Amino acid sequence: MALPDTFPGVKNQPHGAAGTKRRIDAGKDAFLEALEGILVDPPVPHAFAGAIERETAGKIWTWMARDIADDEAARLADAIDSGADAVEAFDLLLPEILEKLKANAVAEKDDRELERRNSIQMGGEEARQRLAAVIMAMRRRPLLAQAGKFGIAVGSMSDEAAMATALQSISITNPLTRALWMQVMVGHMANPSRAMAAAVAIAGGNGETRITNAGYGALVEAVLSHAQSQIGKLASQPNLFSDVDFSCKAIDRFHRLMRAINYNLEIERRSLWGTIMTDLTARLSERLERPMKEITLNVTQALRRPRDGNDRVDADDVLAALNGLYLLMTVRKCRDSLAVNALLDQAWADTGQTVEVLVTRALDMYRGAPADPVARERLDAGIKMAEIRFNPEYADILRRARDGAERRTAQG
Repeated sequence: MALPDTFPGVKNQPHGAAGTKRRIDAGKDAFLEALEGILVDPPVPHAFAGAIERETAGKIWTWMARDIADDEAARLADAIDSGADAVEAFDLLLPEILEKLKANAVAEKDDRELERRNSIQMGGEEARQRLAAVIMAMRRRPLLAQAGKFGIAVGSMSDEAAMATALQSISITNPLTRALWMQVMVGHMANPSRAMAAAVAIAGGNGETRITNAGYGALVEAVLSHAQSQIGKLASQPNLFSDVDFSCKAIDRFHRLMRAINYNLEIERRSLWGTIMTDLTARLSERLERPMKEITLNVTQALRRPRDGNDRVDADDVLAALNGLYLLMTVRKCRDSLAVNALLDQAWADTGQTVEVLVTRALDMYRGAPADPVARERLDAGIKMAEIRFNPEYADILRRARDGAERRTAQG
């Protein structure tokens, strides 16, 4: 697909501030989508070479589209408006944008004032510091696309020797490009633990120095970066979590990533990686405290008969209780990578007792009034909670007891 210099109607497009905003906004989504594999969302307390904050990348694009490659940004906007695939259109214009950036870099070498103004326009020193990574990611777009496919392929390998051979085939020596590659690769790996084990085998040891000297420090940092990205997926002030499935997947992903390091490497607690790991664990665990404390209360609220008014089962209360129990089971499975042992043990004991007492009470109430639909609804909710908290066998015992009471009523 070739992009013409102009598109139908381009001369009639708005100029001035409105036209500039159109160019910037139309191309920003394409730019961010093209760099998706290296973009991270807040909170980002620790910076990694291969990861760029989405907001910072957006500011850099705004500067490029307005001050460096305004003509290319306008053509990109026209292409998108004409129905072209946004990323494909961006890729076709990418060589021209890179040439403009190269010319700007040359001009900045001889004009410190220009460099200062550009830094201000792109969002300050933070954006300036990440500009090289953004430009490298743009230059290496095809290579980074391969990194994603490589991550999927390597992630499916079960043989450690084959994994080691695959990792050794990564011949990238430029530190920044290697960091970007690893960031994309790890993002496409379901379980990076085997890759980390293979890196240890290649390095001939599991110490930080050996791993770094063997060229796999970027792999460790990519794993830490992706672990950090899971924190923002847990709401900082949740009403439990709005999407518990999304939250549980984030916790499980965090666990897999941290386990890849903990199980394979010998990390000094006071080293840079050690302090980062401690901090990330504390930050994610902090976001679990409130919802973990609310689980037992939510179960009680869902299964206890109201003291006043008509008897009813609140569907929202039941959903909150079920979500809490799913969260509890996920946290329990991932406890080795979290700092919630005391809280987990308390929630585990309390929910076990509460579910057992209230589901037994619900069964007794149903036996006394098997024709009562509310009693049946409460019992069914309790059985589901028992299945999550205990096991399917216990839930089956409760179901048989429920069905027995129903049969006795039918037989008169």
